[in-house]
Amino acid sequence: MPRRGPRLDAAGCCVKRAHLMPAAQQPSCGSDGTARGTDRAACLPSAVFALGVGAVLTVLSPRGWPVLLTDIVLALAVLLGAAGWGAWPVLWLGFGQRWPGQQVCLATALGLGIVSTATLILGVTGWLSMPVAWGLLGVGVVGGLARLYLAQANHTRAAPAPIPAPKRRELLLRSLVLLPLTVPLAIALFGATLPPGVLWNEEARGYDVLEYHLQVPREYFEASRIGFLPHNVYASFPQQMETLYLLLMHLIGDAHSAAIPAQLLHVLCGVLAVISLGLWTPVGWPRYAVFVVAGSVPWLAYLGCLAYVEAGLLLFAAVAAGLVADHFRSSTPPGLRAAAAAGLCAGLAGGCKYTALVFVGGALLLSWILTMKAPLALRIRRGLLFALGTIVAVSPWLIRNTAFTGNPVYPFAYGWFGGAAWSTAQVAQWDRGHRLSAADAALPGRLGVINRELFKSEMFGPALFALGLLGLLLGRSRLALMLGVWAILMLLSWALLTHMPGRFAVPIVVPLALAAGLALPPAERTNVPRTEGLARRRRWLRTPLVALAIVGATLNSRMLHDLLIEHDRFWTRASGFSLADWPGRTDLLIQSDEVNSIDDPNANVWLVGRASVFYVLPQRHYTVAFNRDPWLEYAAGETSPAECVGWLRTRNVTHVVFSWFEIDRLKGTYGFSGVVTPDWVSRLSAAGLRRTRAVRSQSGELLMEIYEVTPE
Repeated sequence: MPRRGPRLDAAGCCVKRAHLMPAAQQPSCGSDGTARGTDRAACLPSAVFALGVGAVLTVLSPRGWPVLLTDIVLALAVLLGAAGWGAWPVLWLGFGQRWPGQQVCLATALGLGIVSTATLILGVTGWLSMPVAWGLLGVGVVGGLARLYLAQANHTRAAPAPIPAPKRRELLLRSLVLLPLTVPLAIALFGATLPPGVLWNEEARGYDVLEYHLQVPREYFEASRIGFLPHNVYASFPQQMETLYLLLMHLIGDAHSAAIPAQLLHVLCGVLAVISLGLWTPVGWPRYAVFVVAGSVPWLAYLGCLAYVEAGLLLFAAVAAGLVADHFRSSTPPGLRAAAAAGLCAGLAGGCKYTALVFVGGALLLSWILTMKAPLALRIRRGLLFALGTIVAVSPWLIRNTAFTGNPVYPFAYGWFGGAAWSTAQVAQWDRGHRLSAADAALPGRLGVINRELFKSEMFGPALFALGLLGLLLGRSRLALMLGVWAILMLLSWALLTHMPGRFAVPIVVPLALAAGLALPPAERTNVPRTEGLARRRRWLRTPLVALAIVGATLNSRMLHDLLIEHDRFWTRASGFSLADWPGRTDLLIQSDEVNSIDDPNANVWLVGRASVFYVLPQRHYTVAFNRDPWLEYAAGETSPAECVGWLRTRNVTHVVFSWFEIDRLKGTYGFSGVVTPDWVSRLSAAGLRRTRAVRSQSGELLMEIYEVTPE
């Protein structure tokens, strides 16, 4: 007798073992639960969105296309290699029957953690090189292809009840909803093709990128080894994303050429974060609401185009939140391994930024334990596995810091663990530099900051809070309660444990975006009896809620566009180049850096005040504001100007650069050595320093002085 094949439903989907899978975990045959190939018009929203992004990119800068299409290949190579590395852990953790989209997002998140950890180990041991970097990704791609082949060979995935293909009117409306998102994504991609240091003025034109997000990987790259940097405390922060930027530098063989691929990788992580939030939301209008609400938050495009860490943090947080949400959407919640997987993703978020250990690891865990419907013993087991996963994922950075400094959370908890090249004076300086003003530190002041930085800020937009709050009120479920508690805990942590910059509150996008999906009823499946439940009664809300999302996305897109216009005018006046001429031109910033004007191939430069040194080419020594400059500490003692110059000569320093603009700024913010004054520099000049160049502003203000250390 011929072998009987798997039983199919009316849509042609395999229903074998469907009874064994919870409805929330059953994958759909198509992206929206429809049978594959039933209606090609279902691709209309995606096609319109892609064409819209391409059109906006072309308007912004036709010259940006060659840079985008070439450099994004390297960023995609990192993601593909990571997805391959993460594909097998997805299977081992019991997610082999999930929707393909969820499997890809989880595999990419876990794989990025694996690749980053492998890069850290290879870098510390001195084994990281171009062949090794390509080999690391190549092994991941091969592993991913093997996993894909196995999945196709054993294709017995079950499908939920099919959802009718959307009508043409519905598809047109969905296309209209997604259309405003083309502007922020196009701006993010365009901004990522610009050299670091061009955008944005409010971020001091990416000062943090030039100081440590890219500068620290550059120092590792040039040293061919990852080591402790006593002059840059930020190098001891968790470096989940920065290590991937280091990997890109080795893939290319040059630090500056990797800058734009690093920014594009950050953008793509932000895109995956929004996709992940949508894929862990029921199909239909709830999913589109999440896409629009999360994708239209200006912070994502604003920060995404810089080589920061927030987009990676959001990706890991979104996947962790989705895995936790699965426990609320099914009558038979996932097994204990799902709790461990969620904890791993939360720990990876903490590997991007210390604050995420509280915002994602601690707050998400606490809100889940408080709201889950389970016996106390089961809550404890799930919570312990979540916590264990978090610790495992963040442990590479704790181990590195312990090995380098003796303090796992360096430079924090100095009173408990101590730490190399740190002191109580620096702890006090750090606290002063990251402290709210006396007026803002009181309760009314903190409430005012919350109102200003969150609810009145254009950087979050109206749709996020409006639809998020509606979802929390209309959801009337344990999931809505969990998301609400998580958002409140995150808000309290941000208000009480940080100096409350709006950028630090960006993770709140995850719970609020997921909550927005609860405001709309999911699509109805064909074999589900019609009911008059709450979901059906609030269908009338779809039109006003979608309209609110569109208006919010449009306003946010306009705000981002206005920022671009402002920067275009600035650079046109300052350099004669419009932003449309800047894609890929890192060479222009290298050429325009005043320190690079030193005409000495053997120059050894000591920088005072300035720490944004990514484009400085000569051998250089810099110190960030919170680290101790050994020369300035020596000068603070009972030393003469001649002895100070002699100290430089004994260390073969050829030039000293005083960045007066930065020195004055730091004295008014983070603090700076009182030794450095124009009078002191004048006395040094009489003792052996010879000024070779002075840089002034258009108004005549002295910005920088370059001195040569003359022979004795």
